[in-house]
Formats: sequence, structure tokens, C-alpha cells
Amino acid sequence: MPFLGVQIEAGQVTRTRVRVGEYGDGTEILLPVVTVGGGKDGPTLFVQAGLHGDEQTGIAICRAFLTGLKDLDIPRMKGRLVVVPIANPPSHLSRSRGYLHEERRMIDINRVFPGDRAGLISERIANILFEEFVRPSDVCVDLHSALDGCTIAPFVYVDPADDNGGTLQIRERLARAFGTPYLYYRERGKRFGTSDVTRSLNSQADLIAKPILIAEMGQSQVVSREYVDIGVKGLNNVMHALQMVEGDPQSGSSQRRFSEIRLVHANRGGGFEPAVAIGDVVTTGQRLGTMFDSFGQPIEEFTSPVDGFILRLMLFGTVATGAEVFWVAA
Repeated sequence: MPFLGVQIEAGQVTRTRVRVGEYGDGTEILLPVVTVGGGKDGPTLFVQAGLHGDEQTGIAICRAFLTGLKDLDIPRMKGRLVVVPIANPPSHLSRSRGYLHEERRMIDINRVFPGDRAGLISERIANILFEEFVRPSDVCVDLHSALDGCTIAPFVYVDPADDNGGTLQIRERLARAFGTPYLYYRERGKRFGTSDVTRSLNSQADLIAKPILIAEMGQSQVVSREYVDIGVKGLNNVMHALQMVEGDPQSGSSQRRFSEIRLVHANRGGGFEPAVAIGDVVTTGQRLGTMFDSFGQPIEEFTSPVDGFILRLMLFGTVATGAEVFWVAA
């Protein structure tokens, strides 16, 4: 039975925790699962957050979204809703990108899908999420935030930007319905920043023709409260777009499309002071910020490599050589 055996009863909401492993002291690792059974036939929507333990905003979005279920006319809802608000409990406990006590090394769980049911704990959780939740669903939404020390503008991937898997039409329609200010059309096989994402959740879901939306917004470690409403509205809009609930998605402001992300690295280490903010429109050669040495002397100026806007911004006041201090989207 999918969804780790958690029952989905028509007209009912189920909230439970399911064992997926044990910590070194024998304490159970429990995955929180919420299911909502509509009173009518329809699609199954799976929503998850907290795949990386340092990303808190998606968890807050899920919490607010689930709180809103009290206002949902569940018997009139079509289909099934399944939510895992904390998809990676081991990394959540330490608010780190991966499980700190993983055997051999810390693993980025979003680089090992579809996982391994007989592997390390992160690989096992990845496999459970993929096989028990993603595969049996019709549509998936995965909520993320920026890496440690950064903040990122709200956007949704249309990834990949082609239709080789036959899902582009629904992914594009739902991405627009979600309503973030920006849409990232990522070319198939293109690296995301410096990461190889061939074994990310969305890349592996594409291989089985499973429509998935990845929504990014906010800082690491903390809840970016200004984006919670955007996320909740986005999830509700997806339900409207799938006709799970009556009415049309709430239209928002115009959405800017981008297909390229240019990274600006620090060549020196020191005190970092940006001169721009998230979402600022910039032009090629425009000053973005300055690096200072420990004595307050400027040692490096950052300029934009392209016409575009600031997608991601470093928040740490001091950084080492090589840090990705700006992401400029175009």
C-alpha cells in the first residue's frame, strides 16, 4: 500500500507518524504524514518540505497550509492530498543540510534519488519518499529554500524545460498557477549552480514521467515569514488548477521567466557588503557589492556579468575565497 500504509479515507483527515528507521540509541525515526481524502474522484497531490534540514520556510508553509484545512469542504474535494511536512527528520533535528551522523559522510539527500531501500539512512529515506509518495501520486510539489548563509527570491522550476517526458504542459500550467514572481526554465542536463542534479528528486521524477514542481524561497535556518503567504497561496492555487477544489487560481503579479543563472564568486576573502537586494534589476557591469579586508580597506568590487536580476544573495558578513556571493538570473 502506498504512503507507508497510511489510510486515506473519503471525507477524512489523517495525521500520523510512521517509522522509517532508528537512530544510534534505538530511538525511532518517524516521518510525519498527513492525508486528506476528498469525497469525489480526482488526482492525488503530494506535497513535501524539509528535505534539507536547514530549510525551514517550506515547513512553515506546510504548517500554515495544513492549518487552513479546517476551512476546506473536504467532502466536496476531488482526489487525495498527501503532505509530508518534514521529509528528512534526521537532518531536521540538527538544522543541517544532511544528517550529521550519517555513516561515512554527510549526504545531500536531494542528490541520491531514487535512493536505496538497503543503503544508508538518507538513501533509505530518499527511496521511501520516491517509491511510497512520489511514484503513486499524480503531481508532486517540493518546497525548498536557499543554502546556508543565503536568501533566494521566490521562484518555481519548469525543469526540464522540454517535453521529453510528456509532462511539460501540466508542469508549466501548474508553475504559472503557483504564482511566484519568477519562473526558472532549466535546460535539461544543465547544472544548477555548481551542483550535478541528475539524481535530484525532480530529475528522477522526470524519468518516470511524474510531474513535479520545485518551489524555492527564503533564507536557510530561519523562516522567511514574508514568503509563507506566497507558498500557502501557491499550494492552494495548485489544488484549484488541478480542479481538486472549486474555483480558479488566484492571479498574482506578472511572472518573469529566466533560463540562465550566472554565479558571481569572491576571489578574495574578507568582509562582504552587498549594494543590491533580492529581486533588484541589474545591468551588465553594474556594481553589486564590495569586499573589505579586516582593516576596512576595499579589496574587491563585484559587478554583474549579465543583464538580469538578483536571484540569490549571500547574507554572511564575512566569506572566504570562492564563495558564491551573488546569483544573477537572466
